[in-house]
Amino acid sequence: MLDELLAKNEHFLQHHTLPQIGHAPRKRTALVTCMDCRLVQMFEDALELERGDVIELRTAGATISTPERTPADNDLVRSLAGAIYLLGVRKVMVIGHTDCGLSHVDPAVLTASMQALGVDPQRLIEEQHLGDINGLVHWIGAFHDVHVNVQEVVQVLRSSPYLPRIPIHGCVIDINSGKLTVIDRDPLEASA
Repeated sequence: MLDELLAKNEHFLQHHTLPQIGHAPRKRTALVTCMDCRLVQMFEDALELERGDVIELRTAGATISTPERTPADNDLVRSLAGAIYLLGVRKVMVIGHTDCGLSHVDPAVLTASMQALGVDPQRLIEEQHLGDINGLVHWIGAFHDVHVNVQEVVQVLRSSPYLPRIPIHGCVIDINSGKLTVIDRDPLEASA
């Protein structure tokens, strides 16, 4: 894969010259979304986003794992803080998607995959004080309903002591059609 990417990059460099743009997002917005490979390019096309428009932060499931929600001092919050304080972001949108892999995690498949790749799930559960397999599933960030997950992540971000109170919206994008649905419209937006 590396050689393929290097060849494609060389082709790109021979046929394209990128314009110089600033590092602050033109739309002053950060989008928190999922790392799902099906969102690559579809996400930007469905929202008509261009290079330089927004900051994109991608996590598995566009979520914060349950153990990291309470202190709200995780990498997602840290990245948003940098975007807000250093890059001028003044709005955040959490955008989950339908048919997310984290919405239907099978504990048996998870542990079998870990074991096949040389990681002992039981040892991890014990060392990290996760309790049991359900704790491991929560650690990885699994959830059952993307709408509920988006609302929960929005609430964690709104209540984080590390972030100022700026509009934070929650949406779900349909992985097959690209349709965006608002789940939680921040009332702060209407008063701004």
